[in-house]
Amino acid sequence: MVEFKFSCPQCGQHIQCGVSYAGTQINCPVCQQSIVVPQPPTSSTPAFRRSPARPPRSAMRPRILISVLCAAVLAVGIVAIIFFGFGNSTSTVWKDWSALSGDKNQWNFDNGEISGHSTTAESMLVSPGTYGDVTFSATLGTTNREATLAIRMQDDNDGYIIVFAPDGTRILGNRGYIALIKRTAGGDVRLATYNNRKLAALGQTAKFKVVARGPLIEVWVNGVKLLHASDSTYATGSIGIRVYGDPSYPCDATFSKLTFH
Repeated sequence: MVEFKFSCPQCGQHIQCGVSYAGTQINCPVCQQSIVVPQPPTSSTPAFRRSPARPPRSAMRPRILISVLCAAVLAVGIVAIIFFGFGNSTSTVWKDWSALSGDKNQWNFDNGEISGHSTTAESMLVSPGTYGDVTFSATLGTTNREATLAIRMQDDNDGYIIVFAPDGTRILGNRGYIALIKRTAGGDVRLATYNNRKLAALGQTAKFKVVARGPLIEVWVNGVKLLHASDSTYATGSIGIRVYGDPSYPCDATFSKLTFH
């Protein structure tokens, strides 16, 4: 079986499969988006030679059945190889990321989900590497206060954070909001804020995607672009996840399906 490689158009994940799957629809094993397997490069397509005579249909039926069974087995094998080869990105984040502020003991990993808790101000987990142009996605939720993504962090006082406060929080009179904030020497400046329509409520989740390309930063929620701003203060830095709470107003948040490229 001739195979070829292609990249997921949604998240850039490399996928390998047989040429017979060209044009079929599959789910990307990483971002779970529905994609269509592209046509393989010309050089990857086997050349078929004309047979001098076609066998009778009765002789072809067993061959067709065998081909269908082989294709089904191959499909299962491809899915298994992709799943076990690439693994769980959230699990990798949990193993590799470290605390930039607070303590990693304030965080927990269970069943593919990272949860954070704080009653002592900020706690943030960040990547070991730094990123400039990056797409950072995660499913966020909180039962009481906020859940936050971070990009281009220089240290705990400098970088960009994207705060998600669902409807029902006490911050803005029970009205939810999303804010893109620049932190400089510990001071916060809001570059963009969204609170124009009903957001997910406390206890519900929302899928966030942050796209940073040069000075332009975009925030997408459930597939809709809600915020954008242009700022060139920080060109590269760590990406991360954050919770913020205090004794009278604790914060418990969850982060799942983390991907970045």
